[in-house]
Amino acid sequence: MWTERLVAGDTAVCGILNSRVNESSSEKYCVLFYPEISDVAEDESSAIYLPVSDALEWNVCNETEPPPPSLSLQNHLIFVSSENNCSAVERARHVQNHGGAGTLVVKEYLRAPNENDTVNSFTLAFIKNSSYLEIIEGGDEVRVGLYSPKDTLLPVSLFIIWILAVFSIAVGAFWSGKVRHSLYLSEQVKDGARGEGPEGMPEPQDSMPKEETSMNLSAKSILAFVVLMCAMLLSLYFLFDYLVYVIIGMFCLASGVAMFCCLHPIVSRIPCGACRTPYFNIYLVRGTLEVRQILLLIFSFGLAGVWVAFRNAIWAWILQDILGIAFCINVMRLIRLPNLKICTILLTGLVLYDIFFVFITPYITSDGKSIMVEVAKGGTSKEQLPMVLKVPNYAYMEISQVCQLTNNYNLLGFGDILIPGLLVSYVHSFDLQVASPCRLYYLVNVIGYGTGLVVTFIALWLMNGAQPALLYLVPFTLIPTYITAAFRGEVKAMWRGDADKFESYGGGDSGPEEEGEGEEEVRSGTMPEET
Repeated sequence: MWTERLVAGDTAVCGILNSRVNESSSEKYCVLFYPEISDVAEDESSAIYLPVSDALEWNVCNETEPPPPSLSLQNHLIFVSSENNCSAVERARHVQNHGGAGTLVVKEYLRAPNENDTVNSFTLAFIKNSSYLEIIEGGDEVRVGLYSPKDTLLPVSLFIIWILAVFSIAVGAFWSGKVRHSLYLSEQVKDGARGEGPEGMPEPQDSMPKEETSMNLSAKSILAFVVLMCAMLLSLYFLFDYLVYVIIGMFCLASGVAMFCCLHPIVSRIPCGACRTPYFNIYLVRGTLEVRQILLLIFSFGLAGVWVAFRNAIWAWILQDILGIAFCINVMRLIRLPNLKICTILLTGLVLYDIFFVFITPYITSDGKSIMVEVAKGGTSKEQLPMVLKVPNYAYMEISQVCQLTNNYNLLGFGDILIPGLLVSYVHSFDLQVASPCRLYYLVNVIGYGTGLVVTFIALWLMNGAQPALLYLVPFTLIPTYITAAFRGEVKAMWRGDADKFESYGGGDSGPEEEGEGEEEVRSGTMPEET
């Protein structure tokens, strides 16, 4: 989880230079400045407007060379060249010593050098050569003011991300737990009804593969998954310009399917459009479809296609978040972990993965940057990975438009939703199996996730840098789960989960007479089947 606003090095940030000849005519230009050195206004109305002077011909780095007699310095912002043999901070100090109100370093490309000096305090900003030429053409009547909006204590964008993430967790885990419990009840009914058919013949087995209540996973498979995640991240770091398009294509396909799956239960209740197409067999796709299903398919993949076509538009984040929420909910519905043991191993392993690639890799990489952050930002590429919820930072919308920024977003990776979401899904299904009051584990985990996300935002604000969200989200969900289970005496039952079932199935290959043997007796009552 992180906020993107830095655009040059590690210290220079964007600001706005407002140039006006009179009250009715003004033009805004993008500048870079060091907030530790320059204390600029927070909005246009509070900016101090001063005249400007062109000093590009003055060698400001030579302390023995006086400024040209025709140059006005007092209470002026001074344009100086970036080609002199001294640092920008030294230029600003020399201008200030000669009575200048501030320094505007003219550069061909808008990029500030990595330098910071908190001992000094003066106005220093960097401006493009083309912007400088336009301002100078305005003549002596031009007045310019510098300002840079500051974020509020509770940014609106972070609140929106909080709503989207908690909604995804709550809906995805609720649906997943219901599906798993429904499958569990179906297995119980089949186990009770299974017997011999007519004339002593065994009852025929269903030819269609049945959906399992949970995945048969081991600790080794979870560790292998974590290693695979590391390999994928490193591949993206070194080959981002090529693999990003593969990820975009996969996200488009997966989110289209997810949108269809999420909306199908709603669309299937629509009374019209229930007539079916003739039976078809196109390669691996065969069967019949209702008209309403066809329309839903067109809508779902059309939505994903629109996002791909316009993914760099200023409004594309809305479509990305809609598709991303559907993707997360569908993954939580489909991937059902077998027990608390596997949940614990998975969450712990990915916390270490998150910490390593955010906090440790800056000490390893040659440029001192985090691998996780660079992959999420896209590095030097214009493309970004779509596997995040993103909301523009509204406090900086004006800066984004003036400076044409594409990275002015608060981001939350899908993994920060899915990984805790798999735990919440499991505990919700356990709630339904043991008939816990008010779905206790589910509520505790949803509240814990929301609280952990707030703590993540606080850490983001205090440390002013990228944060591994799982470092905060996992303890706020996993620890309350163990505490609640300990008070209710259900730690062992949650830890084992479906382990006994898989052992009795022998990996799913045992005969029907072995099904259900050795299953943990953790249910305090029988719940009616829920649809």
